[in-house]
Amino acid sequence: MSFDALRTFLNAILEPAAILDSAGRVLASNVRWSQVDADQALAGAPFDVGVDYLQRCAEVRHDADGEALARGVREILAGRSQAFTLPYACGAPTERRHAEVIASPLPTSDGIGALILHRDVTTQKETEAALRDTRERLERVLELLPEGYWDWNMVDDSVYYSDRWFTSLGYAVGEIAPNVNAWTQLLHPHELARVMGDLTAYVEGRSPSYVCETRVRRKDGTYRWNLDRARIVERDPSGKPTRMIGMEVDITSRKEAERVIQEQSRRLMDLSTPLIPISDEVVVMPLIGVVDPERAGQVLSTLLRGITETRARVAILDITGMSDIDAQVASVLVNAAKAVQLLGAQVVLTGVRPDVARTLVELDVDLGNILLRSTLQSGIASATDLTRGRKTR
Repeated sequence: MSFDALRTFLNAILEPAAILDSAGRVLASNVRWSQVDADQALAGAPFDVGVDYLQRCAEVRHDADGEALARGVREILAGRSQAFTLPYACGAPTERRHAEVIASPLPTSDGIGALILHRDVTTQKETEAALRDTRERLERVLELLPEGYWDWNMVDDSVYYSDRWFTSLGYAVGEIAPNVNAWTQLLHPHELARVMGDLTAYVEGRSPSYVCETRVRRKDGTYRWNLDRARIVERDPSGKPTRMIGMEVDITSRKEAERVIQEQSRRLMDLSTPLIPISDEVVVMPLIGVVDPERAGQVLSTLLRGITETRARVAILDITGMSDIDAQVASVLVNAAKAVQLLGAQVVLTGVRPDVARTLVELDVDLGNILLRSTLQSGIASATDLTRGRKTR
C-alpha cells in the first residue's frame, strides 16, 4: 500500500490514528493524530512519521503505563497478540484527561505492523463516575428505608425485592417468589381489589401517581399496614411502561392510633347524644353545645335506633343547653321529628325559651306535629299525658 493510500485510509478514520511498521516506527498518521496535545499523551506531534513509537513512549511516560504500552505493541508486532488496549490518564494535573490506546495487527509491506487508535474517553469516564456516584447514593438512600423497596420488570413480570423488604416482614431473603403474583397473595383479601385497582389506574395512565395504603401478611400471619409509593421509571419506544420501582413504609402504628382516635370520637359522640329512657314509653335526648353535620347524623342515628329498640311512643328533645338555634339546628330538629314520626312516635321539643321561639318563627321553620314546651319538666308532663291517652297541645 502506497504512502498516499495509507494517508487516505487513516483520514477515513474518525479518531486519531497511526500505522507502525514492523520495527515500531510511525509509518503514517491522520490529521487528528497530530492534533492530540494533552500533556503526556501517547499520540500527537511528538509521534510524527518516522519516530520510533515505542522509544518515544518511554521518553514521554516514565511510568507503568509507558512500559505496558511498549510491551503490548511488541507482542502485536511479534505476531503473538491480536489486540491490546491501554486506558491511561494524561494532561496537566489541573486538566486531567482520560484516554485509551488501542493497538491491533496490520499487514505492511515489510511484515506485520500495527494500527494505533487514540481515543479521548474523558466524557465517558466522567459520565460513568457520575452514574456510579448516583447509583451509590441511591443504594445508600434505599438502604435507609426500614421496609425496603421493590423493582418490577413489567416485561417479564419479575420483581426484585430488597433484603430489608423480606426481613421487615419476617421472611428469609428469597423466601417469597420474585414475581407480582407472589406479592398479591400477601395482600389482605379485603384490600386486594382496591390496591390492584389503584395500581392498574396508574399503569394505564388514568391516575397521575401510585400512592396506596395496603395490608401485607407477615410470616407470623399478622398483617402490616403499608404506605405504598411507586413510580414508572422506564418505558418502551411506544410509551408502554416497562419498569416500576416502589417503596413501602410501615404505617401500622399510625393506623392503630387512627383507630383509637375514631373509637374515642365515637364514644364522645355517644356521650354528646345520650338517649335516656324515663319510662317504658318515653325517652329523652338532651342536646348541649354545637350541632355540626357529623353530630346531626349522630343525633338522628341514636334517636332512631333507641326508639326502635325501646319501642318508645314519645321522644323528648331537650335544647335547654343550647345557646344558639340557627337554620342548621332547626333543620336537624325537623328531620329528626319526621323520622321519628315514621316510626309511629311523637316528638316533644323542650327548653324553648322566648328567644328560641322567636328565632324559629323568623326562620319560618315548619315544625309540623312537634310539640313545643318551655321546660323539660313540662315536656315530661306532656309525654306522660300522651302515653296515657290524654290529648295535649
